[in-house]
Amino acid sequence: MLRVVSWNINGIRSPLQGMVYEEPSNCAAMAVGRILDKLDADIVCLQETKVTRDVLREPLAIIEGYNSYFSFSRNRSGYSGVATFCKDSATPMAAEEGLSGLFATHDGDVGCYGNMDEFTQEELRALDSEGRALLTQHKIRTWEGKEKTLTLINVYCPHADAGKPERLSFKMRFYRLLQIRAEALLAAGSHVIILGDLNTAHRPIDHWDAVNVECFEEDPGRKWMDGLLSNLGCQAGSPIRPFIDSYRCFQPKQEGAFTCWSAVSGARRLNYGSPLG
Repeated sequence: MLRVVSWNINGIRSPLQGMVYEEPSNCAAMAVGRILDKLDADIVCLQETKVTRDVLREPLAIIEGYNSYFSFSRNRSGYSGVATFCKDSATPMAAEEGLSGLFATHDGDVGCYGNMDEFTQEELRALDSEGRALLTQHKIRTWEGKEKTLTLINVYCPHADAGKPERLSFKMRFYRLLQIRAEALLAAGSHVIILGDLNTAHRPIDHWDAVNVECFEEDPGRKWMDGLLSNLGCQAGSPIRPFIDSYRCFQPKQEGAFTCWSAVSGARRLNYGSPLG
């Protein structure tokens, strides 16, 4: 069984503090390795790493027993970014940065891009320049013993700032690009898992105070999710969507299952949050 963990780390250096950047290199690498080992996963997907290539040091990136893949923001330092760590036993057969293919190296890329004609090259480059997506592709064996392809899409989706309407547009275009790429991979015969921080709480059960959120279900991000995800437990005849919410598949009625809280207000202590993964 392949075990995959997703974690919005809110700065990859923050849980390590002095360990990685003050200890000798071999100790720093061991410290990162201990954290990965403690997560007990074959693949660890991190979001909001907040590092750029020029500040990423070897002890943070090269860990014995793991292969690591990073996507950085090309526009801002200390902003966004995703990383995927794969155990040697789960080394991907292909890996790629971004959703558009513009940053593909054509050597071991994942491929399968779908029809992106609705985007300009400039728009695609902007959507992929904030370090928000990494794809890794793996060979897996099903319960029936058949070999299949699995593609993991590790994403840190944009946040829509109420005071910046252009960021809502950016977010929705990113969602659109993500869906096109994911559905193209499905059409090519790969199993696909989208994981990470989607930056939208889908249903009222997924938000601690949904009743006081104006026009909760009219939010464009939630409407996009409605079109992406099958309605689990729905009546016969309802449309079948290409993806499911894996957590709600197994825990359809669980309340208070939050993964994101406001650090400013101390909301985690009171569990005033939402599950954005």
